[in-house]
This record gives sequence, structure tokens and C-alpha cells, in this order.
Amino acid sequence: MTKRIYTLIENGGINGSPFSFSNLLMRSPLRYSMMERRFLYKLSEAIKMRYEQMGLRMRENWDNLVFNMTDKDLASIGGNTHIVRTYTTIRALAQKSIIQFRYNKQNQLIIDYFHWIDAFRWNTETNDYTVRVSPELYDYVISLTKSFTVLNLHTAILLESKYSQKFYEFCCQYSGDFRFIDPSTPNVIYKKRVIKVSIKAFRFTFGLSELNDPKTGELLEKEKYQRFKTMVMKVILPAQEELYRLYQENHSDVWFDYQVGDRYGRGRNGSPKDLIFYIYTRTHPKSTNPKKNHPWKEGEEPLYPFEEQHNSSSRTSRKIKESDWLQIDEPEQRKIVYQLLLSYLNSDEVPYYMKQIDKEQECCRDSYAQVIQVIYEKQQQPKFQQGTKAYKRKCLIEFVFTKNLLNYGWSIKPQYNI
Repeated sequence: MTKRIYTLIENGGINGSPFSFSNLLMRSPLRYSMMERRFLYKLSEAIKMRYEQMGLRMRENWDNLVFNMTDKDLASIGGNTHIVRTYTTIRALAQKSIIQFRYNKQNQLIIDYFHWIDAFRWNTETNDYTVRVSPELYDYVISLTKSFTVLNLHTAILLESKYSQKFYEFCCQYSGDFRFIDPSTPNVIYKKRVIKVSIKAFRFTFGLSELNDPKTGELLEKEKYQRFKTMVMKVILPAQEELYRLYQENHSDVWFDYQVGDRYGRGRNGSPKDLIFYIYTRTHPKSTNPKKNHPWKEGEEPLYPFEEQHNSSSRTSRKIKESDWLQIDEPEQRKIVYQLLLSYLNSDEVPYYMKQIDKEQECCRDSYAQVIQVIYEKQQQPKFQQGTKAYKRKCLIEFVFTKNLLNYGWSIKPQYNI
């Protein structure tokens, strides 16, 4: 097949150029340096700009997907005085793999190792560069996920830390009408653009956890910033400061606040269990009062993640609907379903019900959300809340799956008689 060669820079400059980035890739452990990620942003923009022209909906058109670059491209990524540094960065990317952890429909852990680029060449006579994109990227950009977050290349290129870049992706992903919903606390309504993340998940996503190959035990990444205070000082606060500064300078449309959520043990001295992040945008600022529109400081009124409760009935004034669950990525929806099944069913029953739900999801993309919704509605019932584990299991098998799901036109027969 003839190589399909396009010049990277011809897509335009970096001023306000939006491009799509796969949510699945954004959740993978952070292994790239700041300069490496800048190049990947530029490459993602080039793929997005040439998506139709290259026929990238078709898998075979990724086999010889090649871009030409010049020193002008390298300068747009790393600056005019860092062309050599950018060159060495791209050269290293040809040998650096991304590690993606995902679960298939049998809930089996799959670990993918692949490269963004397969080859990088430099023509010493013309001083041009050639990058060949890995066809393995197709499965993540096109097939495995239909969920993307739109980033702004102008902002992404300006960020000077890999942690700021990761936080920028995080903020953009949850900057719309996203509402975090915790199935374990169904009576609590979080404000929009407020996200609770466990410390374990945060450390994994930001590349701070020790990373080993599960088969060989080989150490892939060392653990970083083990102490919570150190992690805050080295990762969270610098990223917050940089994004807020760019927001003030009109170079970014998002920034964030944070607070410690639940803790292990009792009192305020227990180890942090999770973090709560507040995403602010120009459309949804922290405050309309400029004096309050800044990162939270000690001594100020505490941040509050939940919807205000003005009276005893206000908690039910805003009910969770199926459409709320649909705002969550499909892999995350499936994870929530699986966790709910583990909470209420016997462990040997979970595979059967998960298999039936997966089958229905293949026919109707709303099925995961429908299952979460009917379980959520059952959780609201006082009798269910006060019931024993055996009673809750029976409710799911005899009512939620066989009767409540009929409201959506399908049901799940019991695996066997209770």
C-alpha cells in the first residue's frame, strides 16, 4: 500500500485549535514527559484535522499512516530554541510504549503495550522528519471507545509540567454538565463538575504508583511521592497554580480546586482516602465575585461538594435519572454495574448476570445505565436500606432484574431458583 504522507504543520498554528483526545488513553498511567505529551497533542490534532481525508474510519488506512515534519513543526512544540530537544523527544517516543489496563466483557484484565509511533526518520539532506503512526492506536482512538474529550492545543502546548497537562485533560473531561454519582451513597447529590477520586485511583492515573508487569514482576515505574503532603506539594498545587494563572491570562478556560474527602479511621487525623476536585470554567466560574474567584485558602469558608439542602424535602427535589448515568463513559458504567453486583449478589452469581447485561448492552447502548438506574431506585426504598444482605440479594434477583427492567423492555431470568 502506498504511504499516505501529510505535513504536520499544514493543519495550522496552535492558536485555539481544538482536538479530540481519547478518554480511555487519558485514564492510562502517566508515563510521558511534558515534551513527549506536547508532541502527542500535536499528533492528535493532525489526526483529527485529516480524519476524513485519510479515511481513518477504516482500519487498513492506519497501516501506513505517515506525517512529514520540519523544524517549524518542532519549534511549534518545544520552541525555537529547543528544536534539538524536541527532536530527541520524538526519537525516544519510537521506543517508549504506553501501558493500557482494561477489562474485557468477561471482566478479565487485559494489559496492552503499544507505541504511539512505530518509526521516526530524519532526512539529513532536506532536514525533514517522517513519523509513522502505530496502527495499534486505531483500536483505542476508533474502535474500543467512542468517548473523547476536546482539548485546546493552544493551552495544551503552553503547559510546562506533565502533571499540569494531566490535570488539564482531567478538567476538560469533566467541565461540561457532568455530575458525579456515587452508587454507594445514593441519597447524596453532588454538584455538577465536582468529582470524587480515590487516592489509589489518582496515584495510578498520574503515574505515581509503582507499576509492575503482572506476569514477570518486572518494575516498570517506581513509586513517586509516597507521602500525601509531598504529593500535594509536588503534583497538585503546582498544577493548580499553573492552570489558574493561565485562566487569569485568558490562555485556559478551566482550572480546579481540591479538598480531602473521606479519611481512614476517625477524625481529621486519619490518612486521606479520596480527593474531591471542583472544576471551574468561564461559563461556570467558582464565583461571580472576582475577590472569591481564586484557589481556596486556609481560613476561608470550606468548599461544599453537595447540592444545598434548604428543607427536608429538597433532597428528593432533584432525582437521579437514567440520562445522568449516560454521562459516564461506557467502561466506567460497566465497572459500576460490576461493583453493584458484587455488593448484593453471591460472588458465583455475578458472572451470569454480568454476561446477560453485557449481551443486552451490545444491542442497546443504554443497558448499563438502565441497570444502574433500577438498582439506584431500589436503594432509595427504606425497606431495602434496612434489609439484610440476603433480603437485598433476593430483591435484585426477583424484582430488579425480572420486573423493574421490564420498564426498559427487557429483563434477566434468575440463574436458578432462590
